[in-house]
Amino acid sequence: MNTDKLNHWLTLGANVGVLAGIIFLVYELQQNTLATQLDVASNFQNSFTEIEMLIAGEPEFAELLVKGREGENMSPTDQLRLGVFYTNVLRQWQFVHFQYLSNALDEEIWSGQHAYFDQLLGDDLGLLEHWKMTKAHYGSRFNDLIQSMTIEL
Repeated sequence: MNTDKLNHWLTLGANVGVLAGIIFLVYELQQNTLATQLDVASNFQNSFTEIEMLIAGEPEFAELLVKGREGENMSPTDQLRLGVFYTNVLRQWQFVHFQYLSNALDEEIWSGQHAYFDQLLGDDLGLLEHWKMTKAHYGSRFNDLIQSMTIEL
């Protein structure tokens, strides 16, 4: 009978240890998820800061961007420059959208940026036209997002 009691207590102790291990593992996963989200948000901000600093720091490029936003005619060289810029912007947004869909980007950050991107698509004719001409280069979920944002335009 003594052996049965000992086995019972050992089994109970082992089960408590397993439960404590699972709780610790869940806590570590939550911490890892938070760290990943913070890293993604930081990378997101850095990538768009680079784009914004290009616009703010280069008056000649800012003028080119204004021409694109208003749908003005421009030289083939300027069209190429702006096309490369728009491609970069759309790739960045697609990557951010993918991170959001993968739960790596916080909902609140995505919500604000989604509203900003929606406004940007409405304000920049060149960006919208560039997407229409190159949408085969992007994933279907990203294209569906842009399509849903441009229905009212």
